[in-house]
Parts: sequence; C-alpha cells; structure tokens
Amino acid sequence: MPPFGTGDTLDKEFWTTATASFAKENNVDLQIEIVPWEKYEEKYLTGISSGNGPDVGYMYNEMIYDYVNMGALEPLDRMITDAERDNFYYLNHGVMTGKQYGLPIVVGNARVLYYNKDILDAKGVQVPKTWEEFRTAAKTLTDGDKYGYVMPWGDQASRALNIGFFPYLWQAGGEIISSDGKSVAFNSEAGIKALKFINDMKNVDKSMPDSVTSMNHDDADQYFLSGKSAFIMEGTSFASQIEKQGIKWGFITSLTDQAAGTFIATDMLILTKSSKNKELAYKLMLHMLKGDTMTEFHKMASFPPIAKDEEFHDNPLFKSLYENDKSAFRTLPVARMTSKIYDYLLKNIQLVMIGQSTPEKALKDTEAYANSLLNE
Repeated sequence: MPPFGTGDTLDKEFWTTATASFAKENNVDLQIEIVPWEKYEEKYLTGISSGNGPDVGYMYNEMIYDYVNMGALEPLDRMITDAERDNFYYLNHGVMTGKQYGLPIVVGNARVLYYNKDILDAKGVQVPKTWEEFRTAAKTLTDGDKYGYVMPWGDQASRALNIGFFPYLWQAGGEIISSDGKSVAFNSEAGIKALKFINDMKNVDKSMPDSVTSMNHDDADQYFLSGKSAFIMEGTSFASQIEKQGIKWGFITSLTDQAAGTFIATDMLILTKSSKNKELAYKLMLHMLKGDTMTEFHKMASFPPIAKDEEFHDNPLFKSLYENDKSAFRTLPVARMTSKIYDYLLKNIQLVMIGQSTPEKALKDTEAYANSLLNE
C-alpha cells in the first residue's frame, strides 16, 4: 500500500487496526507494508518478479496492464458476486482485456487548482478561468519571496505529471496515447503548447520559485500551506490540510485553453496469481473495502465513496464537483509500458524546467523512446 496519511507510520497503524478483526476471525498473520510513492513501482516489480510480491496489493490504473500481460494478476470474475457488482460504483475501471482484475479503492481525488483567497484579494486579482488569465494572475501575485504558482518538479514519481503536464495537455486539446495504443500522442502541437506554457511561467515569467526543480509533492504542498504561493494544483484530499492551516481558499476544477480537462485517480486493489489462498485473499479485499472501513479511511484521506455502502464524507464543497463537473475528468489511458514511458517523460520535462532542454526536444525524445517500447 502507498501512504495517504501524514506519514508511513500512520497508514500502517490504520490498516493494521482495520484488518485486525479479519486476521483474528480467519486465524491469519497479516503483514502490511507501506511503500513510499517514489519507490512504489520499483518495489512492486522487484517483488513480483522475484516471487515475493503481496497476496493483495494496491495498483494505480496505469500499472495494471503490464502486470496483466505478465500473467501476474488473478482475474476476479469467478469470485465477485452480483451483490458486490451492484455495490461498487467503479468496477469498470478494473476491467482489462475483458476481465475484472481490480476492485476500486480510490476513485476520485480530482486534481484541482487551489488558490489562497487572501493573496488574490490583497492584489485585487480575479479568479482566473483561462490559461492567459492564470498566467497574468501568477505574474501579478509574484512579489519578493512570494510566488504565483508552485509545482513539484523535483519529485521522482511520475505522479507529478498528473498535476504538472497531463491536465494542460488535455486542456490544449491533446492526448497521451493514440486511440489504438500503438504510439504516444503527446508530441503534438497541443503537447508542445502545454509544456511551453508551464516552462514560460517558470523560466520566463519567474512566477514559480527556482526551488520547484528540487521540490517533491510534500515540499510544494508545504510551500502553499505556508502562504508563499497563491496557487497550487493538488487532489481534493489536500483540502483538509489547507483548512487545518486556517487558509481561506477556493478552487478551479479546470482552466481552459481549447477544452477543460483534469486528472482523476482510478486506483484498485488487486489479487496476485502467486497468492496461495486466493479465496481468503479476496475476502481480505472485500473487508478492506467495506463501508465501515472506507468511512474510517476517508477520515485520514478525503475521497468520495467507492461503493453504495458508504455515505459521502468528503468535503461538502466537492460534492457538486463530483456530480456536475465529470465531463472535465480524465483518467490515464490503459496501455503497455506506460509506467516506463511516464518516468522517461518526467525526466525529460525536468530537464526543460532546469533549462537544459526545450519543450520540442523533450517531447520528441520521449516519443522516440516510448514508441520503441510500444512496438516491441
């Protein structure tokens, strides 16, 4: 499992407590491991390749396809009941190659553009709606040691793309992967426009601090929470941290250029093929996902419900977001080798941010690498 609390220890304590009754009832010794986001995919690949993977694991959608191709995951179709199908909201996101490989655990956490109301009001800046309005606002709000926008361009996990590049690519009218899954689509007019927009905000307008190239997600979050940045893009779960700081805040679902578009998570619990007791492991998955467990989980990590047996406990400000702004939500495409492609793309964009590459070169180089993988 990855960490969702304020640290790995909190998550381990939560899941140990949440599964204690299951362990006792079934007389099993459950070992729970929390793996930092930066090492998550590497840990998975090493574990499963060596035969030391988990019985039950957490995978984000872009990971699953490659493990299905490896034959490492167990289809759940024979175990899932009609009642369970009726209860879960997002089962379709766990279907790969016509089979059910995942049960939803986190679907939501839409990335939105947060703003500090006091900072905007002090400068008389209106809430932006378009790219150009946002760029102008960020420049206006950059003053001394305070900046318009902060991004985690030092993060080593490709999730940084979910706030740093993909939303802007979609807003420019672009796509990540071609419709047939055989080539990438981001080296396009839209892709170059999106990356140039972000690069110009950092390296031309100076609306971001130079230190963003060494910031991970937590660093960027703390920068905003300390009042040093007017804007940050983060998941809806981040709102609870903002409120703890007493910051007056608002959010923008999506800026627009050619279209609206922002990332929404589709993360699953999976069952590995190597599990020696698959029926018991599947029971554990259901225990982890039942309404009572998810209610407590969502007190630690604010997400919308994944099933009918839980009420909406997320920030009420986001209820209308999830009900009315769904047309802006985009998930990452399901295709081969996407984890490797995204890692390579992130590294090339980071070179742009530190001034050692250009948007055109970064996307062209990544396209060549990615298409070689997709056509192996």
